[in-house]
Amino acid sequence: MSRAAKFFLLGLLFAVCGAGMYWQYRSERWGAPPPPSLLYEVVVKQMTAFQSDDFAGAYRQVSSNFQERFNIEAFAEMAHTEYPGLLQAERVEFGAVRFQGRHAVMPAYFFLPGDDVIPCVYSLVHEEDMWKIDAVRVMRRWPAGRPLSGTRM
Repeated sequence: MSRAAKFFLLGLLFAVCGAGMYWQYRSERWGAPPPPSLLYEVVVKQMTAFQSDDFAGAYRQVSSNFQERFNIEAFAEMAHTEYPGLLQAERVEFGAVRFQGRHAVMPAYFFLPGDDVIPCVYSLVHEEDMWKIDAVRVMRRWPAGRPLSGTRM
């Protein structure tokens, strides 16, 4: 075997070992995903705070990245102008959570008086030992009586 081939095999061995160490470190650091109820709780806390006009409490549920982009006054204004339907929700139901390391994506369905539904997609991030809302994408409102597809549990 030539010297170059030996160096190549040795380098390949180190690369495989390094990748294994990284994978082990990553899996130990993040471990098994947390129960989805921890993420549901963050959204429910924010919804409850919004409904009682506690914008400081709702603001505590958002990530530091979000807080860098919006101060609390802009946050309160955005809640009133862009998400008024969410402030009137009677209940919220959640879909399946997808975890990617310290990030998670979760659908939420806000049920309004009159049975209209506002679907949203929440992006959450795990920071400072807690889950925080990093972004919310509000989808088009579903009118009452529209059949919902999928499985309900």
